[in-house]
This record gives sequence, C-alpha cells and structure tokens, in this order.
Amino acid sequence: MKIWILNAVALKPNESGITRHYDLAQGMKKKGHDIRIFASSFLVYHFKWRDPNRKNYSENVNGVWFEWLWNLPYKGNGVKRVFNMISYFIMVLFRGLFSKENPDVVVGSSVHLFACLAGYFLARWKKAAYIVELRDLWPRTLIDFGAMSEKHPAAIMFGAIEKFVYKKADRIIVTLPGAVDYIESFGVKRENIYVISNGIDLERRYEIDYGTPIKSELEQIRKKHKKIAMYVGAHGMANALHSIVDTAKEMDPEQVAFVFVGDGPEKEILRKASEGYNHIYFFEPVAKKEVMATLAEADVLIVSMLNTKLYRFGISLNKLNDYLLSGKPILFAGNVYNNIVEMANAGVTVEPENKEAMKNGLDNLLSLTNEEREEIKESSFKYVSAHHDIEKLADKFIEACQTNKEEGNKHESTYA
Repeated sequence: MKIWILNAVALKPNESGITRHYDLAQGMKKKGHDIRIFASSFLVYHFKWRDPNRKNYSENVNGVWFEWLWNLPYKGNGVKRVFNMISYFIMVLFRGLFSKENPDVVVGSSVHLFACLAGYFLARWKKAAYIVELRDLWPRTLIDFGAMSEKHPAAIMFGAIEKFVYKKADRIIVTLPGAVDYIESFGVKRENIYVISNGIDLERRYEIDYGTPIKSELEQIRKKHKKIAMYVGAHGMANALHSIVDTAKEMDPEQVAFVFVGDGPEKEILRKASEGYNHIYFFEPVAKKEVMATLAEADVLIVSMLNTKLYRFGISLNKLNDYLLSGKPILFAGNVYNNIVEMANAGVTVEPENKEAMKNGLDNLLSLTNEEREEIKESSFKYVSAHHDIEKLADKFIEACQTNKEEGNKHESTYA
C-alpha cells in the first residue's frame, strides 16, 4: 500500500521529540509498504524553521519520504497558533492535490484537527481510504486542562471538526485506550476503532554505546550527591515538573541530586524556582540516539503528571517507553486509566502533585537492593516488548489501514 500520513509535528529520527510516524513507517516499509509523511517545516515546539534556507521541499529519510511544508511561523499560544494550523491545512491540500502519486490510504493525525480535516479532502480527491488518528482529544484536552471553556469559539470550532471527521472516517486509530467509549459516543462503531499506542524499537537498548554528551557533568554531580533522580523529556505545563522541583526541595542534597534533561516553555520558570538549591540541575535536550545512555546514568527515573480528569482516557507517553527499555526504577506520579508503570511492575506509583507522596516514593526506590532493581529491569523489558514493540504496532497500523469501504469493516476491535 501507499500510505500518506498527515502530521504537522512529525519529526526525523535524529530530532528530539516524538518520532512515532517515522518509527511506524520503518516497520511498515519492511513489509513492502510506501510511506509519505506531510509535516511542517516550522518546528512549533521550538518556534524556529527546521532549515532557514528551505521551507517547501521533499526529503528521503532512510526510505521514508517527508514532505516539508511552509507554515505560518508564530510564538506563544495566541491566535497565530490557530493560523499556523490553518496554514498547514491549506499547504498540505495544495501539495497533496498536485502530487502525481495516488495513495491507497490517507491518515490525518492530530495533535491538531486541521490535519484530520485535510486528510478527509485528500482521501476523497485521491479516492483513498480515510483514516483518522487521534493522539490527543481536541477540544477535550484543551477544556480539561482549563485552557478554554466549552463555549470558547475555538472549542466550538474544534468540536465541529471533531464530529465531522469521526463521522467521515473509515476507521479511527487512537493512542489512548480509555478513549474508545468517548469516540463511540459520537456514533462511531466500536469495531472501527483501533487502539495503537506509541512504541519503541527494541534495538534501541543497544544505543547505550553511543554515550551521553553530559557524562562528565553527571560524573561531577555524582561526586557531590550519592544518587541521581532524573527526568528526560519535554518541559511543559502538562509535565507537572513543578511537583518534582517541590519534592527536590524536601530531599537531602547529600543523598540525591535531581537532573532535568530537555526543553520547553516551563524550563526557565523551573530554573528560577530552583535557585538556591545546589542539588537541582538542568541540561539541554540530548539527541534521540543518546537518550538510552543518558537514562543509564540515573538511579531513578521520574514521570510527573497533572492531577486532572483528562487522564481518565489514558496515556501513551514516549518517555515511558524509553524509561521501560532502560530498565531503571520509575517513580510515577499520576492518576491515569492505564497505569503502565504498575502493569509493568516497573516502580512505584504515587498521587500526582503531592510532594510528600513523591518524597516517600522516591525514598522507597532509592533504597532498593540490587536484586530488586534487577527484577524491575527484567519485568520492564518483558512488558515493553509485549505491548510497545514498534514492529508489532506497525503490523496493527497496517491492519487498520486495510479497509474495504464497499464491504464494510467486519473485524473485531484491535488493542495494542
């Protein structure tokens, strides 16, 4: 099959962030399928151009074609962000409409729903199957985070697009296992909903040999503090990193250092909140191939979530796949539909945004014996290989794309 994937924020494998579609494309390519990903050439998480000298171009990345599209640049979270989404919608329609290639399947993938909407028109023009992929539930995510009310014009607009694409999709892929009932409430048949979580290439466990660019700094940190608790990932509001900083302030500096690796809009706020505490450290993001070696330097890894009802639909965090593959004990502060850390027996779960609970959980993990740490490592790998192996998820993605619109979709719901 020829599959087009519309994802405005898709990334290449050497870039820091979510590479879901490249990873899936590699798995599908091995099965003989051709994948083309339409993405923005403006990096919205960094508010900069991928290549300042080129805005519209094609690139072959290890056999996966990326169509980079000019999108309206912006900063912050104002009205220009919506115009950026609309510009993606227009540009991807233009590029796709005039492409000589005729895909068998068009997948419109959120974060934002304009990618899903564009997927509908391209699928109809190209007479292809139309798949909607949901990695966030817009506008429900924005409403539950308190970013806007139910009656906000943007919420109404996204709500209308949401209903439209659900109705028109031949099938729907969602990364959140708890969202099936929500999507079904829009009249979507349950058998047309596939739950395909984010995954990881299990071969990445060998990337520890690449080393980490912050190794010397971490060695110096370990000379000052007995152990290292680490967070690697985005520094955004949803990551609730303020909870980790507040917990760090309650911990003995001689016993443990807190290391944050990554970038995001909350980073400078967190830095300022950590002033005067010499056991809290911040580092720039590392390349994807350096993540495993970076995680290997930690004694405990931390994931912190907001205490919000949004996670009643579940989570599918890429960082958790990295954490599990590293085999390190995980402190998970969250209240979610699918507690992956608990299911994998990979660490300790505590109440989110509760520094006392996080402190107690961290004390527990820092005092594990070598035998207990080895048990966690084995259990983590067993779970991630069973449920998040990118090769297996690519097979599920292919199955979801194999629709027969004339005969209908007569299969059982597939969960991964």
